Amino acid sequence: MLLAFKEIETKGFLKKTKREVIIEREIEITLIIATLEALTKDMGIELYQISERIKKESHIFMIELLYHGYIIACKDRYEKPKYNKTNAIFWYEKMNKESQSELLEKINLLSGDIERMSGKKKSKDNI
Repeated sequence: MLLAFKEIETKGFLKKTKREVIIEREIEITLIIATLEALTKDMGIELYQISERIKKESHIFMIELLYHGYIIACKDRYEKPKYNKTNAIFWYEKMNKESQSELLEKINLLSGDIERMSGKKKSKDNI
């Protein structure tokens, strides 16, 4: 997923002219059940409280989801994470349309996995 980063660009003879430039880098984000478990542990909530938290603080929840998705991807690759939650805030605020749709697709896949794990609810007609 392409995520935004802030870099300082220097120009001029003595490189005195500095300006902030926003660039995008490919960062792997993994959304699996373990991501939600790590997120809920970090936020101090239970898995069943996720929907409440999304309704109250969707912005914070999405930042946490991005960050923990990044951490899980690093663990899968056995790499030490380079970025922190401050980066995740910037990623979320400056996310382009393609990355937003990619994140929504990953969330939809995760919610589908959760539904498959929980199984279909039995009704009187199925008995």
